Amino acid sequence: MAYCTVADVVHELHPTLELEMREYYDGKHKEDPTRPDFEANIREHIMKAEACANASLARAYRVPLKKATNVVVSAVCKIATYFAVAAFGEKEEITKDKYETAIMMLDWLVEAGNAALVDEEATGDDDKIFSGVGWGSNPRIFTDRELARW
Repeated sequence: MAYCTVADVVHELHPTLELEMREYYDGKHKEDPTRPDFEANIREHIMKAEACANASLARAYRVPLKKATNVVVSAVCKIATYFAVAAFGEKEEITKDKYETAIMMLDWLVEAGNAALVDEEATGDDDKIFSGVGWGSNPRIFTDRELARW
């Protein structure tokens, strides 16, 4: 299950850079017929970005997620963009801010715990986006009265 689509990643690219990449990968005069086309190239980088996101999220969640939230989709798109641009022309510095933002977003998800990945419209445990490690304490053992003593 992919967290994002090729269109999501293309949306992150600057239009001029997208045009250059499309011309290079899909150009009429391809030097190397084994070279993937533009969309296949982006899909490859999406797979790598998802692996990167899953590695980060695995610190607190069971991955892959059943359903990616907007934060995860955005982070994966930014990482895939960074990887695609770096592989295209070693111009990753122009998308480094996207990469750093994505890593911060994933770190926030890990620190925020399970509540960050629960669908806002969830009505029960079956509607949760994932099933992972729980954060917090057991309310039957650590009651408000018990915690007040600390």
